[in-house]
Order: sequence, then structure tokens, then C-alpha cells
Amino acid sequence: MRLTGFITVNGSREWIDWTIIGEEIVEGPGLSASEITLEGALAPVIVEEVLPEDGYEDLTVTELKVLLQQRGEPIYGNKEQLINRLRAWDANNPGGYTPPAVVEEEASATDDAPLDGETSEAVAETTEDGGDEVDGSESE
Repeated sequence: MRLTGFITVNGSREWIDWTIIGEEIVEGPGLSASEITLEGALAPVIVEEVLPEDGYEDLTVTELKVLLQQRGEPIYGNKEQLINRLRAWDANNPGGYTPPAVVEEEASATDDAPLDGETSEAVAETTEDGGDEVDGSESE
């Protein structure tokens, strides 16, 4: 562990640059550590390897290239390079990939109007004898 910075000793501000290795203090420039003793144990440094859970290793090169192309990234390189490029893109875009929205044209009012010679379903049809035909039976 490395300790650097300023400390105040008897009202005087002193620079320290020490490295602690095990139970030994290795002095750097600044205040001497000759009269300093370590008490207690330092917590061991635990290095834990974190494996990505993105599933890119399970994809084929073709699938990786499709993902890169969707993100506007170059699609050349071997599988490891493609995966690294996708992970770099993911790191720079924490919101993730959102596919572009498909824009549908709105139907115009003229699309709903009946064509020449057609009648709207809402218009009641008249039978030969002048009665209104609603469900195919004549009403009296």
C-alpha cells in the first residue's frame, strides 16, 4: 500500500511518500519513517476476477458483426477484437443499444373516404319497396 500526502507533525506540515510492504515501510522523498512503527495487520489485498456476463463469447463471428454494424462500429477483426469492440461500446453507452424506431406513415383522411361508386357501411341501404334494410330482413 502506498501513502502519499501531507501530515502535520508538531505544527509543521510535512510531505510523506511511503510504501508499506508487509510489515516494512519503504521511504520515498519527504518525511523519514525511521521512527514509525506499524501496529495491527493490514487487510490482505484480494483480487477477484470479474467475468463479463454479456454472452458475447457464445455468439458467432457473424452475429458479433451484426451487433457491431447495428451500433455503427467497424466489423473487421477476429472474434476477440469484435468482442472487445462491443464491450468498449457498451462501456461508453450505459443505456445499451436501442434499435431505431420504425416510422409508419399516418393514414390520411382520404384513405377512409369511400371510392366512387361505393357506399359507406354507415349509410343505410334502401330496398325496392322503400324500407330500410338493416340485417337483410324487412321491418314493418
